[in-house]
Amino acid sequence: MHNYDHEFNLRRRHPFGRVHMVTNQLQSLWARATMNCHLDHAYGATNGQTVDIFPAAQPSAPVLLFIHGGYFRALDKSQYSYIARPYVAAGFTVAVMNYDLAPGVSIGEIIQQNLAGFEWLKQNIHSWNGDASKFILCGHSVGAFLVAKIVQHAVVMNDSECIGAQILLSGIFDLTKVRQSYLNQVLSLNESEINASPIFTDCYQQPETMILVGGEETAEFIRQSERYHQKMLACRTRSEYHCLEDLNHYTVSRLLASKYNFLYHKICSLVR
Repeated sequence: MHNYDHEFNLRRRHPFGRVHMVTNQLQSLWARATMNCHLDHAYGATNGQTVDIFPAAQPSAPVLLFIHGGYFRALDKSQYSYIARPYVAAGFTVAVMNYDLAPGVSIGEIIQQNLAGFEWLKQNIHSWNGDASKFILCGHSVGAFLVAKIVQHAVVMNDSECIGAQILLSGIFDLTKVRQSYLNQVLSLNESEINASPIFTDCYQQPETMILVGGEETAEFIRQSERYHQKMLACRTRSEYHCLEDLNHYTVSRLLASKYNFLYHKICSLVR
């Protein structure tokens, strides 16, 4: 069996990634200190099921929901508050969601928590000037996996009209290779969880999709993004794919920190 450790050990591949993570934390601290924000709202019973909300200044605003990565076992929403600054200024209400982490909970439970978190936001986002019919979902790494699961579930339940688009940054969409790496020591993936990978689910037309991956990422990350884009096209979904030269797994998410790039303009253009 092929070992995929080298495909997923990103800190070894990108040692300066820690610098970007520290930048994320510092800018996020500044965002929480200087912006109107409502932190740690519970959407479920456990400590991990919380969401931070940065409301727009005006009512009926579109909502940008961000879900972080970390291979299901690391990171926290507090490291991504920086996303709120450019998008609140653009008129969005921004929500950044947490979930419980492995090995404390299974991947199946993490998926269910994110589905529940999105349902909670739909019911409550009006309290923070958000319009529950105008969501844009964005996820990074396994956050992209979780966004894809939310969107797929919404489509199956005939409840996807509230989702204007999904933005999938450096995503994992197939857990098969993850099980063949060091990550499985913590994740303990089973067949049911593998089969729940977005790449394996039934083909349905979905909301508009944008898939981004860094040109300096591993071959497996690029392959998975390409394959998921092809799946979206096969499902008659309007899908856009970009492999961005000179960006890696850490710098792709940094695009969300600024309004001076094409991703910002794309997200703003998606508002109905």
